[in-house]
Amino acid sequence: MKRILLLAALLAACNRRPGTVRLVLQPPSTNNYPSYFASWLGFYKEEGVDVAISQIAGASKVLEAVVGGSADVGGGVYEQTLQMKAEGKSVVAFLSLLKSPNFAILGAPGIRKLADLRGKTVGVSSVGSPSQTYLIYLLQKNGVKAAEVSTATIGMGATAMAALEHGQVDAAVLFGSAITAYLSRHPDAAILADTRTPDGLFAAFQVRDYPASCLLARREWLDAHPEETKKMARAVLRALAWIREHPAEEILAHVPSAGDRAAELEAIRLAQPMYSADGIIKKESADAVRVILGLKVDVAGSYLAP
Repeated sequence: MKRILLLAALLAACNRRPGTVRLVLQPPSTNNYPSYFASWLGFYKEEGVDVAISQIAGASKVLEAVVGGSADVGGGVYEQTLQMKAEGKSVVAFLSLLKSPNFAILGAPGIRKLADLRGKTVGVSSVGSPSQTYLIYLLQKNGVKAAEVSTATIGMGATAMAALEHGQVDAAVLFGSAITAYLSRHPDAAILADTRTPDGLFAAFQVRDYPASCLLARREWLDAHPEETKKMARAVLRALAWIREHPAEEILAHVPSAGDRAAELEAIRLAQPMYSADGIIKKESADAVRVILGLKVDVAGSYLAP
């Protein structure tokens, strides 16, 4: 039995290409397109880094893979690095993709403003997720205590829209094309908060740059692989520039299984101005995230300094 286990371990090691960076991402969306496009357009290869992408559902699962060591790099959200720091773990964001969390809170009929959610149920992607954090912050900002509102897990995309459409929740935190798809079917729906535009982001969080989607990794991996980190960053920065500079139709043409194409096109157009131009997280932006999370931690070390 020991010989069999040893042989299995050796075979597993042989199957992994030397120098390959294991990148784990959620399914393609406007929030993580740059990480996928760096592969689809051949930028990782051109920069000289071998990247193997695997998909997993949920930002929490991405973080688990990175922390647990089954992935080297993850497409997560900056908030996770601060939460890990509060727990004494070193997970670092080394490239910011979006200057916004790219969400909106939409209300069912009869819900016109955030204060109307008192005593109601709001759908979030999962309990404890960034979507719930955003909701709680905005409720409190509008005079509603978190305890006065119930939350329900509704996932993302089509399942989240269905929960709102079928009356399972009174409002929902939606992302990307789920917002445009829902509004195309329900144009009279109230938008209670909307961070997809600079003005909407400022109204919600009083900042113009809120780092959300990012590439993150364990500090020890980054320290041990500085060249791979730089090459990945250069490839994704090229993808960011490519996405900002090309029409939405050309961008969508590269996306497999895009679903509702009209909704995705609109989501791309709204996201384009919000993509980061340099991938840098500034201290003032990092501090804004810390405040919204309500964490008393130093942001130093949670991202790579420019």
